[in-house]
Amino acid sequence: MHVERFESALWQTSSLLLVADGEAVAIDPGISRQEVEELAARAAELGAPVTHVLATHADWDHVCGIAAFPGAVAAMGPLTAQAVAGGGPAELIARRALEYGLETVGPPRVDRTLAPGRAHHVGPFTVETIALAGHTPDGLGFRVRSLDVLAVGDHLSTVEFPFVSDTAAYRFTLAGLIDVLRHDPPAQVVPGHGPPLSASQALEIAEADLAYLRALRDAVAGALASGADRERAHEAGLEAQPPRPAEIAGVHAANVETQLDELLEA
Repeated sequence: MHVERFESALWQTSSLLLVADGEAVAIDPGISRQEVEELAARAAELGAPVTHVLATHADWDHVCGIAAFPGAVAAMGPLTAQAVAGGGPAELIARRALEYGLETVGPPRVDRTLAPGRAHHVGPFTVETIALAGHTPDGLGFRVRSLDVLAVGDHLSTVEFPFVSDTAAYRFTLAGLIDVLRHDPPAQVVPGHGPPLSASQALEIAEADLAYLRALRDAVAGALASGADRERAHEAGLEAQPPRPAEIAGVHAANVETQLDELLEA
């Protein structure tokens, strides 16, 4: 059995190749056509054609390589499947390819839906699925105990801080990951961006990210409770410093706006 990580030139995006018994499973293959073809060539070199492709979530950079494997079963969580079937990721892949000057392999598809919180037979592996909402609503982690590896999508990265669609869900996800990393740790944790981590390294990232999101909520909630308007509460939220830099600008301010929306809707 064999596990190998590939890294895109864009955002240090991770793809995984899992090999056993003459079959390969690819997780989030991407991003450019050349990068995806290199992963496929490596599988062929190992004598293990890709029979299944898994997607952790529907962000374009995580589903853009599925089309390179027309004979494989494309499997993902139910919300990811809904997004892919709706065509939104395909449209975004086309736009981002033009924006970044990339050649991609085509629109993604869905062949199989994997329920969260279950163990599934995927090619030669048993894959445990873990719901990981917060970055996007559809996030799904994949744990393969026979390889002692956990793929967590866009969480626990050393090269970015939380990019949040739902702050409460993200905090809940981090709390769950912290429990796993403390009490049932895998040997290797692979985030969607940046290098793979040991369980102890991933735990450090998870705790720092959770502290950031708690500080963000406390800052915004405290400002609103003291009578601040939205602008002043936004300024207060900006004082909650992210735990590390990120390549994409404006994410912290967007997180503040998300937190404001959640608290002002209450």
